[in-house]
Parts: sequence; structure tokens; C-alpha cells
Amino acid sequence: MTFTFKSKYDLNKENILEYTSDELNALFTEMGQPGYRTFQLWKGIYSANYTNFEQFTSFPKTLRNILDEKFILRSFKQIDSVQSPTDGTTKYLWELADGSKIESVIIYEGKRTTYCISSQVGCPLDCKFCATGKMGLLRNLSHAEIIEQVMQMKVLGKSSPTNIVFMGMGEPLLNYDAVMRAADVLSEPEGMAFSRKKITISTSGIIKNIRRMADENRPYSLAISLNAPEQAVREAIMPISRKYPLDELLNAARYYTKKTEKRVTFEYVLLNGINASLKDAQKLLQITKDIPCKINIIPCNSDDPNYQPPPDEQVVKFDRMVNANQRTITIRKSKGWEIQAACGQLYAENKQKSRKTVFNEYKFD
Repeated sequence: MTFTFKSKYDLNKENILEYTSDELNALFTEMGQPGYRTFQLWKGIYSANYTNFEQFTSFPKTLRNILDEKFILRSFKQIDSVQSPTDGTTKYLWELADGSKIESVIIYEGKRTTYCISSQVGCPLDCKFCATGKMGLLRNLSHAEIIEQVMQMKVLGKSSPTNIVFMGMGEPLLNYDAVMRAADVLSEPEGMAFSRKKITISTSGIIKNIRRMADENRPYSLAISLNAPEQAVREAIMPISRKYPLDELLNAARYYTKKTEKRVTFEYVLLNGINASLKDAQKLLQITKDIPCKINIIPCNSDDPNYQPPPDEQVVKFDRMVNANQRTITIRKSKGWEIQAACGQLYAENKQKSRKTVFNEYKFD
């Protein structure tokens, strides 16, 4: 067995979160340990959320020492956090083992606590109204780095998550394998045991992997960032639409809903003077009329003067038109906007910021 992941903070140790349960079982077999140790270790890591091996009191002291000499249970550290004074939304800045930085967010709303987690360092898609896209893409996160965001926030936050959304930094379906593996671990009954129905994976429209999710019958919810009812407009604000056109994306959504018998959520960011008119609302209704779905409209969160939210009265008119046609629509409040933690605002300073030199297959220009 070959182990390659190293922590910046202890280069002599491996990150045990990178291991699957089968790999942990093989590890203990090599060490001459009984098979039930795998179950104990898994429960300690993901259910009890242990952060050091001394907490595994069911293990012999010699085994704890061996594990502590070889492995770490955390691979990155919190370097900052900021909390909204109005709604308690909290944004965390993490430094990863290689020095890269990402952000993730906890959103509190009544009994609902949503953990918004990242899947990439930056993002290659360059959506014009999104701060993360301005970073470019440095790299994908490993499944362990995705999971660790949840594990660390469970310790730091005021409450455990009721919902987990892959809506932080990055395009989740461009890191498909790691994202699905992370979601599987988060919902593993013998581990964290998080409800699969409460995990939402968002995409800007990676058609081949929307279809793959359907074919693999993944149990997680799917959200698609639509943001425009016409190809030309969507292409202007979301360059990915040049590779994955709107009509093909809608066909993929139809395929997904038919194959899985689940609704899809369409996320629609309202941009003043671009996609927020009543004519746009009518077109949105038309293109989604035969797709089982719900629609979330989100007034834009952006410091760019070219991409601003419409006036409140326009948002209400847009909402009323969709509701009048008996479609499920929700206006998502801009939680954490004043601390740059709202949808589209996540941005972490990193030394490298070059979309052109990293992951060329993600270039859509």
C-alpha cells in the first residue's frame, strides 16, 4: 500500500482521513490488529470526531502510540473566522497542508444550520458575478479536505449541520470523484451518518456529470445554477455555457429527473438589467415547464458595479409571476453578505492565480 499525502505541519505523518474503510482494514491487518479495530477507528474519526489518537481509549496504549507516530487526524488549520453581526453567519478561512487557502461557511436560520463547503481551491469557470471565479483554479480538493471542513466546523460552530451544500468555492462536478466520495463518507451509517437527502451538490452545468449522477443513482440532491433563460445571456455571464449550451443542459435536467424520479433545484441569481425582468420570468417558466423542479431566486451578491441585485420591488414581481403559475419558488435571503460569505462572494488570497496554467481541460474560452 502506498501513502502519498503529507501534511505541511508534520511531513513525517500521513493523513488518515484519506483512507477508505477497506484501506483502514488492510492497514490494521498489516499491523496484526483484529478486524473490529477498523470499526472502532472509523467511529472515532467520523462519529465521535476525535482530533487526536489519545482519545481512542478503547485502543491499547501501544496502538495509539503507533498511530500517533504515523498519522494525523487533521491536515489543515483555521487561520481566520468572521461572524455576521446581523444573522450569525460565520465564514472560516483555512490553510491547507500545501499552503493553499479556502473558505467555508456556516449559515444559521432558525432550527436550520447549513454548512456550505468548498470542493476546489478557486474555480475555473469565471462566472462574471462570482468572486471565486476571479481566483482562477489552483487545484481540486481531496475528498479528505472536503470532509475535514465539516469536521472542523462541527467543533467550532454553534450547532451541528442539518444541511450540507457543496456550494462553496469551486465547481463540484469538475471534482466529481472526490466530491462523491466525500458525500459517501459524510453519509456513511457507521460514521457521521448524515442524511443523504440533506446533502446538495450544486453545478454550473457540467452536463456529462449530471447524467453520470443520474446513471449512478446518487442519493444526493442536485442544484443547477441556471441564471438566465436564454443562451446568449447565459453565455455572457457564464462562459461555461459555450461548452455546455442551455438547451443541452435542460435536456440533462430532464434526463436526471426522469432517471432518478427526483426534482432538481434551479438556482437563479437575479442581476439587475440582465435577467430580472418579467419577460425573463416568463421565459424561465417556459423553459422549465416540463421539468420537475423547484426554483431558488437569489438577489446577486457582488461588489462589481456591473452585476448588482435588482430593486426589492422587482424581486417581488419576479417571485409573484412565477408563483402565479404554480411553480415552487423560494427567494433565498442573502445571509452573510456583509462579511462576504453569501452566495458568489467567497474568495481566498492565494499566491498563484492562473486559470491558464492549471487544468487546461477546464478552459472554456
